[in-house]
Amino acid sequence: MPTAAHSRPKNPVRADTAFVMRFAKSVRIDRERIDRLADEWAAAKMLPPAWMNDVHLESRDPVRLLTYAIVLDSMNFCFWSKERKWSVASRGKTYSGYLALAISLKRWFEEHPDRATFAYFSTMPWKDFREMLRGGEGLLLLRRRWQIVRSVGRVMMKRYGGDPVVFVSSARRKFSILVPKIARELPSFNDRAEYRGRKVAILKRAQILAGDIWGILGGKGPGVFDDLDYLTAFADYKLPQFLRERDIFIYTPSLEKKIARGTLIAAGSREEVEIRAATVQAVEYLKDALARRGVRRHSFQVDWILWIASKRDALSVPHHLTRTVFY
Repeated sequence: MPTAAHSRPKNPVRADTAFVMRFAKSVRIDRERIDRLADEWAAAKMLPPAWMNDVHLESRDPVRLLTYAIVLDSMNFCFWSKERKWSVASRGKTYSGYLALAISLKRWFEEHPDRATFAYFSTMPWKDFREMLRGGEGLLLLRRRWQIVRSVGRVMMKRYGGDPVVFVSSARRKFSILVPKIARELPSFNDRAEYRGRKVAILKRAQILAGDIWGILGGKGPGVFDDLDYLTAFADYKLPQFLRERDIFIYTPSLEKKIARGTLIAAGSREEVEIRAATVQAVEYLKDALARRGVRRHSFQVDWILWIASKRDALSVPHHLTRTVFY
């Protein structure tokens, strides 16, 4: 009779990205470099970063926290810009990208509690959306973000009466239920591509929302999950940049030139899918390498460490540019 561990549903992202890497032409992973990074992290006793309360909403109300997390990750994509990057100032600091989004939404929830509900977001006027993002100048796909927030709000109202606790609790403390549910039910979260005739699941935003639900609730109440090991890395453009900086990723000269020149890499193209698949697989290798050194981390915790490092360190290589709602 199989054990409980063996009977757990497997995340298709692991198998699908492993399939891609068996045939990848443009990206190679240097396993020796991963071992070196694992040695470095193990020696430094590298810990997963704490949840960033300074930029995220704080509340004792799980409905407010979950509403915030779902709306936040509905817009969590495509922060790069070839011109002036979108940024916001708050309490003497300037934030850009995801951090700017998180703190802008936090301010909206604090200043407009009556409008921080799915009922309101489902019909949110364009002018209010622009106000929430402090104009949004320099933020790509701005109108598309507005449409997604309204669509997600309508789904949450129609299916769950606007109560995200009901939505999350219906997953019965299983990421293996919650992630497919997010991808299936919430507009724009079903992140899949085609590679060599096979549908490939990557599910960056569906998985990051699941991880953020756990993080923002501190793993308590509706944020309790029994299968934290289900999640993989959240394949975006910052992690590949860091992995390339450390020579863990080796690109073909053709791909290297495209990234160096700022040439757009089309969403769903072979090169783009290979970069993202390599990101997931590299994190799996790194997690296993750390485990061999006595450092036990979940894949999403390794992702968080890499993401913080990619934001903190001065990286000499650029990241790839893809115009997409998936990351």
